Amino acid sequence: MIMRRIVKSLIGLVIIILVILGFYLYKLRSLAVEGNAIFEQRCLKVNPPLISYKNSFLKFADYFKHPEKYQEAEAFGFYDSYISGMRAYIKEENAWLEIQKRFINRWDYRLIEPWYIKQAAEYQWKMYEGYRDDAQYMLDIADQKIALEKLNTNYPEPRQRRDKYSQLYFELFDKASEINDWRKIFGSLPVPNGCTEDNLKIPDTSGAIDLGGMPTSTPSSIPLDLDAAS
Repeated sequence: MIMRRIVKSLIGLVIIILVILGFYLYKLRSLAVEGNAIFEQRCLKVNPPLISYKNSFLKFADYFKHPEKYQEAEAFGFYDSYISGMRAYIKEENAWLEIQKRFINRWDYRLIEPWYIKQAAEYQWKMYEGYRDDAQYMLDIADQKIALEKLNTNYPEPRQRRDKYSQLYFELFDKASEINDWRKIFGSLPVPNGCTEDNLKIPDTSGAIDLGGMPTSTPSSIPLDLDAAS
């Protein structure tokens, strides 16, 4: 009689453990799928205007280096595309940052995701915020909201923040890739289909123009999402 109760209790305990484990694995997988979908939206909506305005900036920079190759009207066109593209990028980045913030602040994400995924997501979000703020800084210059005399003496705070969290993100990315964690089997997914070479490869504009120390670079590389690339 007592033995039968013990056996029933053990069976009940095992069932409870299996249900909890099953729920945990289900949530781990569903979070990975949802995170992958959010990153795909970045590839489809945020990166295209980012790539477009950076390419326009590179053309504008080439005009400064080789003015004989272009007509003045072309240079104005490059500049106009740069400014309008930057405005479009900021709008899309704002929307994406809001979506991503809601996702990484959810109770199930906070409770279930491994620590290195959560930490990387925080670094990544702050990094993209720095990209957005740096682009806004450049727009403020174009809109004459920032005095030109300040440009030679101040390294923009958004760029400092962007560089800081970019370094932290990549360092943690490398560290996380070496962690042996069985949960990676359920939480790892391939790069989304919507993320292609065309919308993942972001042109590097750093140092394209150097006007006496004027900070002219714009957001450089956009790394893969840790969930998508792990």
